[in-house]
Amino acid sequence: MKRLTSIVVAVDFTPCSARALREALRLARSSGAHVHAVHVIDHLVVSELEDALAGVQPGLREAIQADAEEAWRAFAREVAGAERLPLRISVEHRVTGILDRVAADRADLLVLGAHGDRPPELGVGSVAASCVRKSPADVLLVRDAPTGSPDGRFRTVVAAVDFSPTARHALARAAEVAHADGAALHVLHVFDGPWHKLHYRAPTREADPHFQRQYRTALEGRLEDFAAPVLAAFPGIAASFTVLDHPGHRSGIVEHAESVHADLIVLGTRGRASIRDLLLGSTAERALAESRCSVLAVKPVADA
Repeated sequence: MKRLTSIVVAVDFTPCSARALREALRLARSSGAHVHAVHVIDHLVVSELEDALAGVQPGLREAIQADAEEAWRAFAREVAGAERLPLRISVEHRVTGILDRVAADRADLLVLGAHGDRPPELGVGSVAASCVRKSPADVLLVRDAPTGSPDGRFRTVVAAVDFSPTARHALARAAEVAHADGAALHVLHVFDGPWHKLHYRAPTREADPHFQRQYRTALEGRLEDFAAPVLAAFPGIAASFTVLDHPGHRSGIVEHAESVHADLIVLGTRGRASIRDLLLGSTAERALAESRCSVLAVKPVADA
């Protein structure tokens, strides 16, 4: 497992980004990584203000950046360890600005709030979703809802596995987090049983209860075999294994996470998917859209 060396955290001075900042600093303490904070001011908002106030308020862009610096000083005082961090401020497209910092700082991980100042009941904001799709680094989307231990550690981690190389990498990330935090690790494989697709020919061998038990048992064995070499690197980790028959399986990850009261879902952004899912993957898309907890989206190793 590659050790974290550089973490970029995007802040917008909301409570959700404060939690993201705390999480970035916590991960940095345990891994020895450097944290780089970035705040991107939407260039469209600045342009509209400049057009409206042309000739009335010169130096508006510089004044806005100065205001952001002052806001950061107040914001950082409320997050232990943040005051020592320099903040990079830029005026550009928000997603572009964040990802530019990921590239410039050669980040292994991008951390940001799952949403800004309009908390959705579930899912993630448009900036967060775009960063997951386009970031070359893994992305941790943090929620501001009270989760995990009082000191910020995760208590229950769900790793979604589809037996792809990316899923193996995601499982290693999940095990690393669970081991460091002393969290329970749930290794999950969601499948859509073939008997759901052949119901129009019932009764079939696939619809036979005995065959369904055999099928599930085989998947359970495959899941444990798949995870064994990864988990061997984390002795003492509390891991359990679940195979879940869930038609329309993309939402099964979130349903299982809710059933075990997970604080974090870890999944790969590209698995055994079709070409149309090249950028993110429909499984990850559905989990992001429906998640009520934090999500760590892990990129294929070749992308990093």
